[in-house]
Amino acid sequence: MTARSLLTPHTLASLRPAEKEYTLGDVQCPGLGLRVQPGGTRSWVLSKRIDGKPRRITLGTWPEMSPEAARAAFHAKIAALTPPASPTATGAGTRRGSPALRSRIAPPTPVFAELVARFMAERGKGFKPSSIVPLRAYLDSQLLPAFGKTPVGAITPVQVAEWFHLYSRTRPGGANQALGHFGTIFNWGKAQGYLPEDLPNPATPIRRNRRQARGRMLSFDQIRALAREIDRERGAHWLAAQALRLILLTGCRRGEILGLRWSEVLKTKLALSDAKTGPRDVLLSAPARDTLDALRRETGHQRFVFPSQKSRSGRVVSIAGVWARLRQAAGLPEDIRIHDLRHTYASHAILAGESLPTAGKLLGHKTPRTTKRYAHLDGSTLSKAADTLAKEIDRMMRGEAETTKR
Repeated sequence: MTARSLLTPHTLASLRPAEKEYTLGDVQCPGLGLRVQPGGTRSWVLSKRIDGKPRRITLGTWPEMSPEAARAAFHAKIAALTPPASPTATGAGTRRGSPALRSRIAPPTPVFAELVARFMAERGKGFKPSSIVPLRAYLDSQLLPAFGKTPVGAITPVQVAEWFHLYSRTRPGGANQALGHFGTIFNWGKAQGYLPEDLPNPATPIRRNRRQARGRMLSFDQIRALAREIDRERGAHWLAAQALRLILLTGCRRGEILGLRWSEVLKTKLALSDAKTGPRDVLLSAPARDTLDALRRETGHQRFVFPSQKSRSGRVVSIAGVWARLRQAAGLPEDIRIHDLRHTYASHAILAGESLPTAGKLLGHKTPRTTKRYAHLDGSTLSKAADTLAKEIDRMMRGEAETTKR
């Protein structure tokens, strides 16, 4: 497929036949597309390699089949086409995924609700409250109603595909998250011996929804305008303004800054003990150290860098109100979020010439795939990058001209 778009009824109605047939792919379902023929026929097609050869399977025609129905048919067909596990010794040449075969040889498995209960009791203890709350919400609202009473070994890819597509119609991102939780619980069950080792994961064939990134990068003028408002802030909201400044100068997450303790503030770095991805160090630039020095004169005698007597936790828990006011005063669009300050830090790191692995390390990203890419970076490399980047942002905040890229 040479082009992709979000296939909506409006988009489809605007398509016109050409001298040669063409296919417009759907960004939400990679592999699904609408084939437009010179005669005007429009057909939904699924493109997939089968047995090493490219195949194109017609699912229906438009407008008889709507985009939503086409996506549902796509997921169901993908699930049906995905080869199950390898043949078993007791059934030479017979597929492991065959329902008839599975009913004869597969040992009984717990219902999904029972597996979830075991997972939460044994594995859930290690989760942070911020992780448990959304997980429980996905379980209670989606996964348990859909699969709770079904033995795990009897859940099929087609069932998962139908549930996934229905949920994707209203919340594509939520469907992706819930599908990930399903896989996590399933794989944990196999690792703990609650499920047979060779039981195929019915969620494996499902392709997640592709979503566009929400992140925004503030421009030079926007950073300067925001800095002017932060500099003007005095009184009760001064602490919140400095938290925003520190987020912009370090690329830290909002929760990492608001929960910062003075015991974690060292001479040249922040030694975060409870970051989202686990303990990590954040190297401090000169402008960030200057901000912390000013904060130490105000709150250095207390436990938290941003203390609050109004909060049970003893620290500031929300700066949303101050952010909304400063954002408006700086003339920034209403859809720019606090988290976009972190995106700005990352984006300007790349624009300043830093590599993607270096930018990721500065942000504290931590996944098995990306960790390997960071393995060769030593402290001196990151320290130089952090200092260069924060100085660049500090220049923007002070309204100086942009520097020449390295």
